[in-house]
Amino acid sequence: MKLRLEYLLLLCFLVGLFVAYVAPVDVRLFSTVVNVFIDGFIFLSPVIVFVIIFGATCSLIAESDLAGPVVRSATFLFAALVMGCSLFASVVLSPLLPSTTTSKEFSVTTFSYVAQIVLIAALRPVTLALVFGLLLAFELSRTSSFGRIVKVSRMVYGIQQRAFGILLKVFPLITFSLGETLYYNLGNVSLEAYATSMGLVFSLSLAALATLFVITKLSTGVGLEGLWKYSASMFTTGLATGSSYLALPMGLKIFKEHFSIRRDVADLVITLGSSLNRCGSVMGVLAVSFIAARYTGTEFYSQQILLLAVPLGLIALGSPGIQGGTLLVSMALILDVITPSNPAKFTGTAFAIFVGGTTFIQAAVNTVVSGYVALLVGSRKR
Repeated sequence: MKLRLEYLLLLCFLVGLFVAYVAPVDVRLFSTVVNVFIDGFIFLSPVIVFVIIFGATCSLIAESDLAGPVVRSATFLFAALVMGCSLFASVVLSPLLPSTTTSKEFSVTTFSYVAQIVLIAALRPVTLALVFGLLLAFELSRTSSFGRIVKVSRMVYGIQQRAFGILLKVFPLITFSLGETLYYNLGNVSLEAYATSMGLVFSLSLAALATLFVITKLSTGVGLEGLWKYSASMFTTGLATGSSYLALPMGLKIFKEHFSIRRDVADLVITLGSSLNRCGSVMGVLAVSFIAARYTGTEFYSQQILLLAVPLGLIALGSPGIQGGTLLVSMALILDVITPSNPAKFTGTAFAIFVGGTTFIQAAVNTVVSGYVALLVGSRKR
């Protein structure tokens, strides 16, 4: 029986981890090439996002005028889910922390920082490509040549899909190298810290995904087996890639294999999710902060983690879809609330755990949830 690509990717990831473990010397043979590939893919992500968003929006306008409702519904759901997951993780983790009588409030600087991150997020190349693709499609729909524009956009989209097909052939090599990289990152913090943090993130993720699975099943009426197989396939893909953008080609492919939702609706929502959906990431930031505080002797109180929930959710919505991106833009806020005695040690520990391990679980959650949102939106926009 032929092994499905998503499971082959995970197998290559695990083989890379094992090879790095058994090799007597550092064998990061493919790291440079793979890093260049991943950097190049992220660099081209605004173009990829524009092509998909523009083409799907044009198609929806031309056929059923659903583009506006789809975008509004998907954006609302992604924002609500990110905030909901942030609040969920903070509420679950707060009883595990000691309480304090000292009150903590955000400074003006903190409010300013959160506002700056939200503003910067709106100016990121991917966000600009996304917004430009939507606006351009709506503007061109008013012209007499819109029919020809739709045909051209579909042709360009078809070319990109064929390029994705070629690209996916080298993904096993990419995930093999990511497995090697994970092993070498493990030396930065104790294995106990990695195991504890990954177990914690996985537990939070499993609870969130189980809840969303039930909601999606009840709301859409899709088959239980199909929804389960899709969830397993996409979770596997996220584990092997560790990046929302890197998982996008596989996400589009797997969704179409499992569901009959309109392709343009699915493409539009899942691509929006690659930029907006950070459900897993925000839970990972809170869990990693919890573990980093524990292993660096930093005082962290239940009131503080509850205080972080809302601003972290806002920041996560604007974080880049790269490994460690959500923690990177959140760290200044976390340091302001926790104020560790050794900020460098806390930051180094948190980044090592986040980028070196938990980011793979977080990416898996992000990719699965984007598909759930596509189902929720698509089932109402047929």
